[in-house]
Amino acid sequence: MGLFGRRRDSDGWEMGDGAGAPPSPLDGAWTHSDQPAMTSVKGDIFSGTAPAAAVAQDDPETGLAAIKAKDPRFERDAFLGQVQRAFFLVEEAWTERNPDMSRQVMADGLWQQHRFQIESYRSGGKRNVLEGLAVDSLSILVVHLDDQYDTITVRILARSADYDVNDSGKVVRGSRDPEQWAEDWTFQRAAGAVTPEAGGTLSDKCPNCGAPLQLDFSGVCHYCKALVSTGTYDWVLSRIAKVPRAY
Repeated sequence: MGLFGRRRDSDGWEMGDGAGAPPSPLDGAWTHSDQPAMTSVKGDIFSGTAPAAAVAQDDPETGLAAIKAKDPRFERDAFLGQVQRAFFLVEEAWTERNPDMSRQVMADGLWQQHRFQIESYRSGGKRNVLEGLAVDSLSILVVHLDDQYDTITVRILARSADYDVNDSGKVVRGSRDPEQWAEDWTFQRAAGAVTPEAGGTLSDKCPNCGAPLQLDFSGVCHYCKALVSTGTYDWVLSRIAKVPRAY
């Protein structure tokens, strides 16, 4: 397994140090024809984000320290725990063909694309199955702060079988043999946002009013009517990029 050879146990994860990791396809140039279930890049970093936010060029620890300095409640381990929960939530929404499940953690552009792909599967009478899904490691690749947004990109090394079934349960693509695969997930929030004391978007709570997070189609909180999906108040997932099988 190389860099990511350390397996996650049932209660936590192992973090890689990022050394020697293949480049993140954040520029959208990389494509992988063997991924019919998802395109290579979904969503995008927010407009107005500095270009450096999409390049793994600086020590992530420096960026994490800068976030901690302005946001004392921010904790790396807690953030990674929330990333892991968001990962399983999004993948469950994908396999169950239920985009409403993932609305609370996704930026609007990414979620609209996610929803469209799910509806395409549903209308085609198919479902993608990620059987035995597990996370092997989480590794922070990029931490960037600019005048508009804080940006953190996390490489998720996962393992699962990956196959499609039709509505009658017949396998029509893929294999039941588990394989390792990786994605880079980019989370963003407004530069002035801080970790909500009572928890936020990745903890299933509205970061503005603290109520259980229920967002409508446009990403507005059911209770306080705040537009949550823009990252104004807390982290949201803005981009998912598949990683070439070179790790």
